[in-house]
Parts: sequence; C-alpha cells; structure tokens
Amino acid sequence: MKKFTFCPKCDDTNLGDRWVKGRKLQQFCRICLWKDESRDPDIRPVEFTKEICATQFCSWCYELFDKYGHILVHSRAYNTKEALLVELKKEIESYNKSEDVAPVTAIIWPPTVTVLGEIYKG
Repeated sequence: MKKFTFCPKCDDTNLGDRWVKGRKLQQFCRICLWKDESRDPDIRPVEFTKEICATQFCSWCYELFDKYGHILVHSRAYNTKEALLVELKKEIESYNKSEDVAPVTAIIWPPTVTVLGEIYKG
C-alpha cells in the first residue's frame, strides 16, 4: 500500500504513522485527524552491530602508564586524533626524562567502537 505525502482530506503534509492492531501501521493526519487503512510495515534487516562510545565524552583520549604499568595520566577529551598526538608527544617526552617512571607507555582510545551482537532466534 502506498504512503501519502499529503492528507487526502485537508491537503496538509503533517502526516504520521502509528502502530495499530495486528502489528500494522496506519498513516494519519495530525491536523484533521484523517486516518488511512492499516498496512504491513516495510521489512527492515535486523542490525547486529552497534557503534558505542568508548570514552566518557565520545572523544579521543589517551592513558599514560609508568614502567610498572600503573596509570600516570588520563587525558582530557580531544576532537581529533591529530590534536591528541601533539599533546601526547609532549607528555611522553616529559615523563621519559624521569628515571622513576620511564619508559612510559600510552594507550590511545578512539571515540567509538563497533560491537557485534549475538543473533538469537528462540
């Protein structure tokens, strides 16, 4: 069944869809309250991947560790990896001057990661 782009009753374009009995969709007008017959919804593929934030603010950041593997620095958030690298290089250079902590190791965390869900059909 074809979806309308404007209301056949009042010619307005303020249309919406709502779920109705039988897991069907029904198009309606928000202005004059016209409603169409129910229809089967479009079939969509089920997505099993999701992109989620890997860091607190969904930005680039880094963690710096001392020679024993203990954390020294958890950086601020950066909009780009390039901006992060400028600051990270300065911090590594600075901390590697200290015999107490050198050599340091940094981990760069991206803003987001993609995860795979498990498809289950019971």
